[in-house]
Amino acid sequence: MSDFFGDDFTAELKSYFLDSLIKETEKFIDLVDESLWKRIRNEVAEQTKSWAVDAKTNEFLYLTEWLEGFEARASGIQDSAEFLKFLRAIKAYAEALLVEKTDSAELAAKFSLVAESRHETLFLHCKWGAQDFAIPILNVVEISSQLPLYSLPEKKPGLLGVVPFRGEAVPVVNFHDHGFMTVEAKNTYYVICEHEGVRFSLQVTETDDLMSLRDSDLQNIENHSSMIQASFVKHFFIKDSKSVMVLDLEKLVA
Repeated sequence: MSDFFGDDFTAELKSYFLDSLIKETEKFIDLVDESLWKRIRNEVAEQTKSWAVDAKTNEFLYLTEWLEGFEARASGIQDSAEFLKFLRAIKAYAEALLVEKTDSAELAAKFSLVAESRHETLFLHCKWGAQDFAIPILNVVEISSQLPLYSLPEKKPGLLGVVPFRGEAVPVVNFHDHGFMTVEAKNTYYVICEHEGVRFSLQVTETDDLMSLRDSDLQNIENHSSMIQASFVKHFFIKDSKSVMVLDLEKLVA
C-alpha cells in the first residue's frame, strides 16, 4: 500500500478534500427521513457537481465519474432507504481513498449498488506481527505512522497508551491484554477508528488491501479452539490459506 499521495502538500490537499466530502455526506445522512428525503436528494444532486469538480482537481478520476453519474441515477431512487445507500456509498468510497491513497476502477466498483445489494461489507486487512485481522472500512478514520505514543499516568487493562490526533488524546488498544501474541516491532502504524462517536486506535505492523466480504464468507470462531478467544472476535475468514479474524468494534469499544 502506498505510504502517501506523493509530496506532503499534495497529500494534505487531497486528505482535506476527502475529509470534507465525508463530513458533508454525514450531514446529509443525518437529515434524511421519510418526509425530507426527496428535497435532500435534489440538494445532493446539485452538490455532487461541486464534489465532482473537486474530485477531478485532486486527480480522483474514478470518483469523479462516480459523482458525475449520481445526478442521472438520483431520479430513479424510489425511497429514503435507497437514497441512504447512495449517500453511504459516497462516504465509504471517500473513506476507502483515505486508506488506499490511489483511485482505481476496482475501488469504484466496490461501491456500486450491485455490491450493496449483495450485502457485501468492505474490510481493511491489517497485521499485528504474524496475526491477521480485519476491520470495517466504514470505521476507519485514518492510518498514520507519524504519531508519538504516550503512556497513561496509571496503567489501564486493555490500553497501551494514547496518541495525539486532531487535538484529541486517542486511546490505543493493547492487543496483548486481549490474548494476542507479543510483537517486537520497530515500525508500527496507528489505525484511527471511530464507532458511534468514540475514537480509538489500533497499533498494527502492516496494513494490507481492502476486501469485500459477504456474511457467507465468515466462520464462527467459537467452533475453532485454536483461534484467539477474545470478546471482540466472533468471526474469521480464510485468505490465502491463512485465518483472518474479524474485529467486532462495538464490543471492543464496550
